[in-house]
Amino acid sequence: MYKYDADMLRSSFDNFFSKVHNMHDHGTRQQVSGNLHRKRVTTDYSKNMLQYVGPIAWGCISNNIKILPLHTFSYQVKSQLLPDRY
Repeated sequence: MYKYDADMLRSSFDNFFSKVHNMHDHGTRQQVSGNLHRKRVTTDYSKNMLQYVGPIAWGCISNNIKILPLHTFSYQVKSQLLPDRY
């Protein structure tokens, strides 16, 4: 998700996700926090797809961590999710 947000992925991933600021013409709380739009799903199978799970996980990460360089970002996310190991 970090690499998608930083435009570090191949162009084949361009349509995987949509940024919230591209979805609305007006300001929203989700737009300000830099979150990604979560696609609507109708099946349990769809709830396991990256297009659904990715934006949820990205939204759980603090904005202070999202702006860090990649190597620091990885360490901070791991220490946030697994505090006993880091």
